[in-house]
Amino acid sequence: MDDPDNFKTKEVSKLGVLEETLEPALYPELYGNLYHKVRINYYPPRGDNKESWDNIDISGWLNYPMQIKVNFLCRDSILAAPIVLDLALFLDLAKRANMSGIQEWLSFYLKSPQTLKGLHPIHDIFKQLNKLENTVRHIAGEELITNLGLDYE
Repeated sequence: MDDPDNFKTKEVSKLGVLEETLEPALYPELYGNLYHKVRINYYPPRGDNKESWDNIDISGWLNYPMQIKVNFLCRDSILAAPIVLDLALFLDLAKRANMSGIQEWLSFYLKSPQTLKGLHPIHDIFKQLNKLENTVRHIAGEELITNLGLDYE
């Protein structure tokens, strides 16, 4: 991350996800003044360990300004291992189901999901999970989950 070009790519991708997820143009009262600062510093004694500090400004009772602070220490490889395993298993399932091309249903696992040309990625984690579950149900020949509340027995 010491290379300015690499850092700029990381900064742009993180900010893009927030803008796509929160949709400040659609919800200007909530997110119109969205400000996101990314700072990643390499600290050699930690090696691959990462530590992040996040400040989230919120409004409390009577619109009193408040802040939530999150400090997160992790290892990228420990975080990634189960995700990589899931993706390998799901891609094998897709191949066995004769699915090819962009696997949009795996967006749940990706910060910057790919879509077919002309489509916007879905960043809502609940919609992503529903799409993942429904795709697996479709492959298995099961009924899709609609959440309408009309199909309960």
